[in-house]
Amino acid sequence: MAKEIKYNKATTKNLLLITESEVPGATQVTPEVIEVIAQIAAQEVSGVYSMRGKLSDRFASVFGSTARGKGVELQQTIDGLVIEAYVFLQYGVPVPKIALNIQNAIKSQVSSMTDLEVARVNVHVSGIIPEKPDHTIDPDNLFGENEVAN
Repeated sequence: MAKEIKYNKATTKNLLLITESEVPGATQVTPEVIEVIAQIAAQEVSGVYSMRGKLSDRFASVFGSTARGKGVELQQTIDGLVIEAYVFLQYGVPVPKIALNIQNAIKSQVSSMTDLEVARVNVHVSGIIPEKPDHTIDPDNLFGENEVAN
């Protein structure tokens, strides 16, 4: 079970995964890795449109880089990890049900992949995204003038 935090020179809080092994050495995971795991788990839930990004994520996407762990914030507490997920949902989905599915997916994935204790997963619905209407425009008939008469 991993519960220990190691502080390195760059003041990045790495999580030390404690494993029972005869092989000497240690495994550390950066918080960004856990954020990516949580982000992917949340995005795989049916009804999730996307994760909320930060302003810095938008600048990164303009320059061709993808934001890792976007829409997820992580805190280490005495009880375990507290994960905050910020999501946009599709219009028409049952919000409480989808939020519960997101909580279960994140907790399950983080626990199974890292063996870390997840104390809480808080889901923040940042918005609802309506369906885009399916408008097909004929470039040869922009104003509907060439209607075929029966």
